[in-house]
Amino acid sequence: MGQPPAPDSRDKAKALYDERFCRMWEFYLASAEVAFRYLDHEVLQIQLAKRQDAVPLTRDYITEMERALAESAGGRRSRAA
Repeated sequence: MGQPPAPDSRDKAKALYDERFCRMWEFYLASAEVAFRYLDHEVLQIQLAKRQDAVPLTRDYITEMERALAESAGGRRSRAA
C-alpha cells in the first residue's frame, strides 16, 4: 500500500482541522488506493459545451500550458540556486 503522509504534513493538516479529519482522510486515501488497484475503478473527465466550437476538439492545450508553466517554474528555480 501507499506510504503514510510525512509527519510534518500531517501535523499541518491536524493544526488546520483536527485528528478526526486526519484519520478520515487517511482512510479515504487507503480505500481509494484499494479501489483503483483491485476493483478496476477509473477516473474520467468529460468536457461539455453547448456549442462544439466553444472548446477545442482535443485537450492538447492543457498539456501545452502545463509544459509552459513547468518551464517557467524551472527557470525560476535555476536562477534562485
